Order: sequence, then C-alpha cells, then structure tokens
Amino acid sequence: MKIIRAIIACACLIVLCSCATRDAIRPSLPADTFFNKEAGRSQWIYLTLHLANGKELLFIVDTGAPGTVLDKSLEPILGKCLGKRNIYYPFFGKVTVNMYDAPKLYLGGTQLLMGNRIYTDDLGRLPSDRPLMGILGMDCLRHYCIQLDFAANRMCFLDPDHPGNENSCEIFPLAFSDGRPWIYTNFFGHSNSYYGVDTGCPIDVALKPKRFEQELRTLREQTSDQANFSVQMEMSAGLLVNVVLFPEIVLKGEAYTNFMLGDCPDQNLLGLRFLSRHQATLNFPKRTMYLQRSNGKPFAAFKVEVDELSSHVAGYAFTKEAEQFLSNLKELGKLPGWLKDERGQVSDWTPIEENPEVYPISRTFIATKKNEAFKYHYTVVKASKDGVWQLQRAWCTDSNGHILNEYPVISFILGK
Repeated sequence: MKIIRAIIACACLIVLCSCATRDAIRPSLPADTFFNKEAGRSQWIYLTLHLANGKELLFIVDTGAPGTVLDKSLEPILGKCLGKRNIYYPFFGKVTVNMYDAPKLYLGGTQLLMGNRIYTDDLGRLPSDRPLMGILGMDCLRHYCIQLDFAANRMCFLDPDHPGNENSCEIFPLAFSDGRPWIYTNFFGHSNSYYGVDTGCPIDVALKPKRFEQELRTLREQTSDQANFSVQMEMSAGLLVNVVLFPEIVLKGEAYTNFMLGDCPDQNLLGLRFLSRHQATLNFPKRTMYLQRSNGKPFAAFKVEVDELSSHVAGYAFTKEAEQFLSNLKELGKLPGWLKDERGQVSDWTPIEENPEVYPISRTFIATKKNEAFKYHYTVVKASKDGVWQLQRAWCTDSNGHILNEYPVISFILGK
C-alpha cells in the first residue's frame, strides 16, 4: 500500500510540475486592443507599441515577416550592432539588415514575448501613409492566439487551449516554414496549393507569376460580362506588382465582391484584404487558423475602389518625384540643414487621403541624420501639372517635436 501511495504521490508531483512549467512559459496576454478602421481595406494593421522608457512606436502587424524589424533611425538606442543578416520578405526577396539584441516591447501594460534578436531596416521605403517605426513579425506573434475582428477593429489575445467559436468557422491547419505560417488548400478549383498567410500583403490573394496568368485568364472567361481593372501597385521603392480588381468572383463556393488578385515573385499568398472579410483567429501555438465569414463593414463600390486604386498609384508616383527632388538638393549641397556628404534617411509623411489630382500638390518629408536625434522637415509643392517641384518650408525639431530652427527657403528647379 505504501508503494502504491508513493507512486501516486510521484505521479501527482510530475503533473503539478508539468502544469507549473507550462504556465511559466505561457506569455501574459495583453488586453484587447483596437486597430485602425481601414485595416484590410486600404491600410495595414497598425498598432502602437512602446519601449521600456515609454517611447511610443507605430508598428504594422505582419505574419509574413519572420522577425521583428525596427526603423534604422532607432539604431542609436539599441546598443551594439551584432552584425548583418539576410532575411526574406515575400515581395522584396532577401534583404540585408543589421542585427541587435531585442529591446523590451510593450502593448499597453503587457510586455510582449519576443525573439532574442531584432533587425533594423529603412522602413521609409514602404508605402505607408503614417510614420512607421516597426514591423511586428512572427518571432513575437507565434507565441499568441490572435483574433482579428475587422468589424469591430479589435485584436484579441485568446487562450490558445480555449479560443472559442471554432465550431462555426472554417478550419485551416497551419504549417510553418522559414518562420512563417502556411495553409494547404484549394481556392481556385484545382489541386491544393500552399499559401502563405500574410497580413503584410495588402490584397486578397497573390499568386506566382505563371499561376497568376493562368487564373487571370480563367477568371476573365468566367466573368466576361463584368468589367475589371488592372493596375501596377508599388509595394516598396521600385517594386511594382500587377493587380486586377474583379467586381465579383467565386472561391470554394463563396462569392467575394471587389476581389483583388495580384502576382508575387515566387510564392502564393493569402493577404490581409481576404482575411478582413472574416473574423480571423490565428492560433499559432496550436497551429490552426479559423475563418468565420463576416457581413460587417462591406468594401466600397467597384467604381470607388477603381478610382481609389488609380489615385493610390498616382499618389506614390508624385511622392517619388518629390523625394527625388529632395535627393537632388542634397546631392547639390542645397538641402537646408544638411551638408552635402552627411548620411541619413528621408521618409514620406503625407496622408494618403490627399487627392493627388488636385493642384497644388504637396508632400512632407522627415529626414534624420545618422547618430542624431534631431528631425529635419521639408514640405515641397507642385503648383500645376506642367509645374516643377519647389521647396516651400524647411524646419528642424528636437526628439520631443519642439521647433529648433526655421530655415530660409530658396526655390530650386527639379533636377537642376
């Protein structure tokens, strides 16, 4: 009897230790948090995180990024650079980034569980209409069960063992490759294919170029009585992606209106726009995705989408022109506040809602110098279609946004 009692006691101790260990490694869950209402429509999912010193940083939530990335302007507060590394982004391919020990990042009052390293890159090359300072990647997200409620613009962190409502959802097992999540499914009536689940992809579905052309021909045959709209969208500086907008298509027996199909250099992706049509639960610890079709917050009418997409593309063309104008001034040594050989970066900070077809067009940029906390602001304008870009205002602020200096402005012609 004593032996049996001893065995039972040992078994109970093992179970208790197992539970204690499991609870010890399970991260504390942040409170529900709200994100931008246009996420999945014309914007990424934006969240404001903060460092241990309280400094707030604007991030996008990107399940297509294997690691968390901070903007290069934050390098002076990250300590010693640990070297360089090549990481892969679906639309950008391999990029070389600097590597640092990961700082503590908080969402609200909760510290997020992160990897040991973070990376830095020039995030100003991303087509964001906000001052983006970070990309929250899978080194963090893989620890959590995240529910994205696009109807309420809310992100919930759920218990991965009890996420709830899974019986009313379509269930997709998740596989992980290169640190990123994938599903294996059939969307277009052919055999199953792998799709990366990528909240950094702004459209519905992206396909490898050859597959894209095949599905495009089929969809146009099936929707021959409908108009569709083709455009090239800029995903980053110099990278154009072919996108076709369909008024309606059917996938797996479900009708989807205003569907955006695009191409991707070397993989298939399930994008944020498709996820935003659902309440999406990404249970990374249990390797499962749940999608529940949502009837809330419909997409704009087809013509509105077409007009906005055209405006979006034209808007970035103007931005690149304006950025080149500032670059030319710097190369000539005529950019106020900068010497010709000083190093740094320039980021656009112009709201994307601005209508690029209405003149005068203006763009505002923020420039930062290497190892300096000051920010240099420049507003440039173009008065008419046949006009040239001109510098309208130039000023410098400290890290708290207080104006330190207003520079006199001299007009220069673009490229001269």
